[in-house]
Amino acid sequence: MAKQEQVEVKPKRQNMKQLLDSVKKEMVELTSLPFNTIAGVALDEETHEPTVVTIELVERKAIPDSMDLLGIYEVITDADGGVVTFKRVSMRKRGDVVSATEY
Repeated sequence: MAKQEQVEVKPKRQNMKQLLDSVKKEMVELTSLPFNTIAGVALDEETHEPTVVTIELVERKAIPDSMDLLGIYEVITDADGGVVTFKRVSMRKRGDVVSATEY
């Protein structure tokens, strides 16, 4: 009998769209807040894998929409794109102009 080699099958890595879709879905489920937008993605310097995703969630709806309160969240992801930790780092009104350095 010939010995069978065991080949380790690595799971297919998520592409950026899959990762962002996964983060959006999981954050909406965890917080019960409506999703607004992806504000940024930071890559690990060594692996070039996404590690921090900055998103905006609607904290409070208002009329007019420009007065909605948006929570800005930093989401730390694992190698599979799952949410490991998250924290709200800021809030803003939808109508406020925010520079990239404020994220």
